[in-house]
Amino acid sequence: MRILSLPIDDDLLEVHNSLWTGEEKVYFNGQLASVGTSIFGRNHYFTVDAPGGDGIDKYRVEIGMSWIGWVTVDVFRNDRCLLASSKTPITRVDARLQEGNDSKPYHLKRDPQETTLDDEFFV
Repeated sequence: MRILSLPIDDDLLEVHNSLWTGEEKVYFNGQLASVGTSIFGRNHYFTVDAPGGDGIDKYRVEIGMSWIGWVTVDVFRNDRCLLASSKTPITRVDARLQEGNDSKPYHLKRDPQETTLDDEFFV
């Protein structure tokens, strides 16, 4: 059963998992990239020619189980996280907002966009 379809630029990564047999398959653009069997998940590694032919991209797909029994999937390309499940700590919180820190949170402003009414709309 397909549990994930992840578009990555012009490519498509798919993860299939059978809870009955424990078989896991990872497809990249429809080609089988990795296959294995596990009960609680495993890591899948494969490489792909980089777009434009300049180098090789290294992929790591981590399939696991959450504490409530859901299947989790994390996807990394060249050790950069593309998709994170709740078990992967990648949150970037400003240290000034951390509990126990004396500094005050700062206010972020959005660029003000001036709105004007279209006189032709209001006839």
